[in-house]
Amino acid sequence: MEVSYKKDNSPVTNLDLEIEFYIRKVIEDNFPSHSIRGEEFEVTSKDTKLQWIIDPIDGTFSLISGCPLFGTLLALCVDGVPRYGYMNLPFVNKSELYGDNKSAFLNGTPVGVRDFPGWDKSLILTTDQQTIINSPAASFWQNALSKGAVARTWGDCFGYYLLCTGHADMMADTSLKEVDILPLLPILYGAGAVCENFGNPQHKDIVACSKQFLVELLV
Repeated sequence: MEVSYKKDNSPVTNLDLEIEFYIRKVIEDNFPSHSIRGEEFEVTSKDTKLQWIIDPIDGTFSLISGCPLFGTLLALCVDGVPRYGYMNLPFVNKSELYGDNKSAFLNGTPVGVRDFPGWDKSLILTTDQQTIINSPAASFWQNALSKGAVARTWGDCFGYYLLCTGHADMMADTSLKEVDILPLLPILYGAGAVCENFGNPQHKDIVACSKQFLVELLV
């Protein structure tokens, strides 16, 4: 694995490039009229309302650190709105999580967010706790902590996986790019989650949780 750094100082590996290149080729071979937007290469713009979003490795820092909590994200957008989302976690039981805004499935089995378990049993997640406490979502994070929730930094796409499969109660994220969040939205909504947005652009800083959890959080 070869690691280099982008202008924003975020890491990228040869695997990021190879995976995105491969996925692009599969899409181009099967859907030649569709547009493609990926994290590592330029947008392939075509005269179509259909666009694919690719994040070849969500959690590259985890990958290069030897942590297996990374995955690949895909979305199919219609007129800019994500209609289908897909997550592949190769080292988490080869999990495939996908949704269409109405329902969500893990390897073919329906999944959803869990009921509010009480604050002493609530698990809240983020990718980087130092970043979240300085973000627009800080008040939600701090409020959940003050009520007794347990916090962990099992973030990136794995945090959303835990939320959507009923193993966590809130995922807070900040400074998201479109390739980070658009593939996750159809899965989140399909699993019954809600997303609170902070500022512009939309879905840059978010808190995702169940409706019941949000009600309890705002009490």
